[in-house]
Amino acid sequence: TGSCVWLGAFLFMEMFSRDLEPDLETTTPGDTHKYWSQVRSTLFPPNCHAIELGAGTGMSGLSLMMMSARDTQTRHAEENIAQGTHTGPSLLIQTDSNEDALELCRVNRDANVGDNIKNDGRAGMYIKKLEWGGGNAAKVFGCEEKKNTAEPIPDITTTSPAMSLPTTYDVVFATDVLYDLASLVPLVTTASELLKDRGYFILSHVPRASIDCDENDYSSEGVDSWQQLESIIVNEASKVQLFMASLPPIDEDMSRDVLAPILSLINDEQNKESNRTILRPSLIPHISGASSSLSKKYSWQKMMDVG
Repeated sequence: TGSCVWLGAFLFMEMFSRDLEPDLETTTPGDTHKYWSQVRSTLFPPNCHAIELGAGTGMSGLSLMMMSARDTQTRHAEENIAQGTHTGPSLLIQTDSNEDALELCRVNRDANVGDNIKNDGRAGMYIKKLEWGGGNAAKVFGCEEKKNTAEPIPDITTTSPAMSLPTTYDVVFATDVLYDLASLVPLVTTASELLKDRGYFILSHVPRASIDCDENDYSSEGVDSWQQLESIIVNEASKVQLFMASLPPIDEDMSRDVLAPILSLINDEQNKESNRTILRPSLIPHISGASSSLSKKYSWQKMMDVG
């Protein structure tokens, strides 16, 4: 399954990597553009260290690194260099448990970024084999399994002596990896072990996994299966200290009228129980504009139909 780019990866790229369109009348960044840039920089802070779980072809992570490389060629390049900042990760680790997928990641990395990214242990792109499950991340990166205690989580600057790579990360992300519900607990466990304190775990999810209503307590009459699945994901994540985050507030100089379509979708009825941080595909036309072929092709209903 790691040999093709799945829908969840396309959704991820639309949300976080695609060029944001300027205002059609002024050709300058509008408030929607500014706000979503703020969302992106919150979830993927400048110079952040990120790790992808179940990378498959590696296209999701590659899109982030190429976005960062592309932005260094804009008119803001000198300012970014002077401040030592990037708009995407400065370090990305792509992981998978399948050797063929790992080789495909290497091929795609070399073909798309090549010598444009220097691997020095603190920046660049690395490919590592990693199977999900408690303690497995420690075997690869040297990170200690996090327990439910008040003990501080290792700082991002801490590195594994053998790997010379960070042991914890600002961002852990995965796209379209939950086609089997049995993989959920190992996935969130590994994400929790690798995540830096106050970091973000981002799951770009298409509801594919089936739910056996006789074997769990999450189903209820009148609740769709995809809603049940989301409840299961949120519940299992909370068991390993992963909780729903909040999106950044709107700056005072931004127009709430202009941002109303995005705000109404973020604050819709479906998101109330999840702290309003589940981003639906219906946001894509407002983020990427009319040029997004994906936003024309898929609605949230079609997402569920695909699943």
